[in-house]
Amino acid sequence: MSEEKPAEVTTKKSDLRIIVIGLVFFLVAMAGTYFFISSMMAPLLPEKESEKAETATGNLVSIGEFTTNVNDVAGSRFLRVEVYVEVSKEDKKNQEIINEAMPIIKDTILSIMSSKTVADLDVRNRDNLKAEIKNELNKKIGSKIIQNVYFTSFIMQ
Repeated sequence: MSEEKPAEVTTKKSDLRIIVIGLVFFLVAMAGTYFFISSMMAPLLPEKESEKAETATGNLVSIGEFTTNVNDVAGSRFLRVEVYVEVSKEDKKNQEIINEAMPIIKDTILSIMSSKTVADLDVRNRDNLKAEIKNELNKKIGSKIIQNVYFTSFIMQ
C-alpha cells in the first residue's frame, strides 16, 4: 500500500503543474493580445490634447443667427444659420474691430447667404461657403483678422 501513495502524489503534482503552466501561457497570451490591439488602435483614437490645441488658436465671436430666403426658382425655401468667426488672440484690438464692423459683417453674410442656391448650400459646398464668407469679410473690414468661419446651426427648409 505504501507504494501506491507516491504514484498518486506524483500524478496530482504533475496535474497541478500542467494547470499552472497552462494558466501562465493563457495570461501571457492575453497580455500580448491586449498590447497588440491597443497599439493598432492608438492611431485611430483622437488625442484630446491635440484637439484642444487646434481649437485654441483664436477667439470665437458670435455674429448671430440669420434667416433668409434661398435663391430658388420656387422661392419657398429658407435658410437659418448661426455664424461664429474666429479672430486671432494675439491682438486684443481684433475683438473691437469686429464689434465696430458688426453691421457690415452681418450685411455681408446675409447678402452671400441669400444669393446661394440649394446646391450651393449643400454639405459638400459648405467649406467653399465658409471660405467665401471669410474672404469677403476680410476684404470689407480691410484686414485679415478673421481666421475661420463656423456654422453652429445650419437648417434649410
